[in-house]
Amino acid sequence: MKEKEARRKPAKETLRTNIKDYIQKQIAAGVYRPGDRIVETQLAREMNVSQAPVREAILEMVALGMLEERPYSGHFVRALGPKEIEDIYQTRAVVEEYAAQRAADRATEDQLAEMKRLLQEMDAKRDLDRFVHQDMEFHNLVMDAAESAALKRAWSMLRMAEWTYIAAAITKSSLEEMIQQHWTIFRYLEARQAHSAGAYMYLHIKGFGEEVSQHFADQKRKEL
Repeated sequence: MKEKEARRKPAKETLRTNIKDYIQKQIAAGVYRPGDRIVETQLAREMNVSQAPVREAILEMVALGMLEERPYSGHFVRALGPKEIEDIYQTRAVVEEYAAQRAADRATEDQLAEMKRLLQEMDAKRDLDRFVHQDMEFHNLVMDAAESAALKRAWSMLRMAEWTYIAAAITKSSLEEMIQQHWTIFRYLEARQAHSAGAYMYLHIKGFGEEVSQHFADQKRKEL
């Protein structure tokens, strides 16, 4: 019980995360389209929250690259091109491939046990919203196990894990298949198979990148 309480996010951070999740869902579903303005007051009313966490969530989405700020105009959904998305995921794939290779050699038994516990939670409660955050936590654990402050810093600054909501919302893979992919990564890490762990991690992320890129390309064609 104490362990779960320690991992629980502060209420303010949870609220901001929920708002970001909502914005990403709307983008993935095509409700918010490229060029659409995100109005703080309207979104706050829609979600029945104050404007402060909405503003914070929007600024984080700007840092993530999904929204853009236009002087004197407000915040808008960015028109992301397939090449830009491909570049984002290719970068993430390379970073996490290297991290998985290092983690296979360096992960402690406690870190492996924590990964396994998380995967068991994924299996027990198969819920997409919950999975998205468990996925982020799993990849964060792999980055920690890699024992590279520079690598973790680069990964954190790029905020790549937060693209997970978009990928999970549009992928053709079932939730069960996505969970099994994470089990495969874990088994390679547990077996200390560095090359296989890195190679599978690379393909895992690259595959989602291709789907997200195709999704936005299809959206763009529909607008023409």
